[in-house]
Amino acid sequence: MTSMMQCANSGLILPRQFVDEKTALKKLIHDYVEKCLTQFQGIKGTYFLTFHAKFDPMNPSNFNIDAPKITKKIPPFLSNSMVWWVDNIRGLNELLWMVAPAKRGEKLKVEFNKQGVAYLQAKGAMPS
Repeated sequence: MTSMMQCANSGLILPRQFVDEKTALKKLIHDYVEKCLTQFQGIKGTYFLTFHAKFDPMNPSNFNIDAPKITKKIPPFLSNSMVWWVDNIRGLNELLWMVAPAKRGEKLKVEFNKQGVAYLQAKGAMPS
């Protein structure tokens, strides 16, 4: 019988292995972003931190992350990408969006961080 566990974020009862893998993946991404923020802390003003990440098709337990890209302009939506907005002067960073994997010719599925300040300001819900 499969061991079940409640996911701390969603409250769903899921197989323990799935919850553990999801938690491990979130920690891996969090640690990677923190490493990038430390590496680029000397950049003045705001910028966007973008990286591509995906599971290795030959070994699905491996999660490969490309070298980060820094831009001053809003980056385009690209498959398998995550974008953070960073302001080193104020010590802020925020996930803006993630783009799910897409096959050639498929429409990209963008998942915006709807709890983020940038999203709420863009929607007019908060003063900028």
